[in-house]
Amino acid sequence: MKDRKDKARAPILAAGGIVLRGDRKPQFAVVRLRKPGAWVLPKGKLAADEDALAAARREVLEETGYRVTIHEFLGTLAYEASGRPKVVQFWRMQAIGEPVRDLMRDVKAIQWLALEDAIEQLTHVREQVFLEQVGPIALKSAERSARRVSPRERPARKNPNERAPFAARTNAIERVEMLAPIAGPDMAELDAGGPVDPILAADAMASGTPAVGAETAWEAETPASRNMVQKTWVWFRHATSPYRPRLD
Repeated sequence: MKDRKDKARAPILAAGGIVLRGDRKPQFAVVRLRKPGAWVLPKGKLAADEDALAAARREVLEETGYRVTIHEFLGTLAYEASGRPKVVQFWRMQAIGEPVRDLMRDVKAIQWLALEDAIEQLTHVREQVFLEQVGPIALKSAERSARRVSPRERPARKNPNERAPFAARTNAIERVEMLAPIAGPDMAELDAGGPVDPILAADAMASGTPAVGAETAWEAETPASRNMVQKTWVWFRHATSPYRPRLD
């Protein structure tokens, strides 16, 4: 007899979800129960040995037909039902894709509504007040979640070497292209006339005026000087090109 009385006084434990669908204009799920015909938030009682989070996921699937992702805890709604206290815990949930099952027999219909419309559609004042309090929080949280793009959805980072060259670099390349490649021996055989400044050499070649440090090399017309010009050409093309192939 005592156990029966204690069970009658024990609170009814339930769980559910503030379920949203869509990213740009999120909508809230409200369901219509078949027997009383009331519009309510998706929720239900915990089964034996079932935790609240698992019960919330199960009940939402049964009452809306949608699989969901579960996010932060939003709050607890407590009221009296059939002479016993009833405690319902709610989490924010996001519906995934399309429905994967039919609605359970106790649910007649589901509607997806904007926050204000969902509040007005709910039958019980207690749920209207609850959604009015937690609805804006759910919307802000959903907006933050939508901004976090998963790594798979992030656009691939562009190769920095594929960026368009600056105008000055483009002009330099065009000027260097006036030179004709000259085959020659290894650069170790550079003429004793001294190294050539590659930038000045390119300017001189384009204008027809010898660059400082390059006069001896151009006038000598030795194999070493021709090789020096060729190596300068290759180096400069490589240094100024937006696509820098590896030089052997």
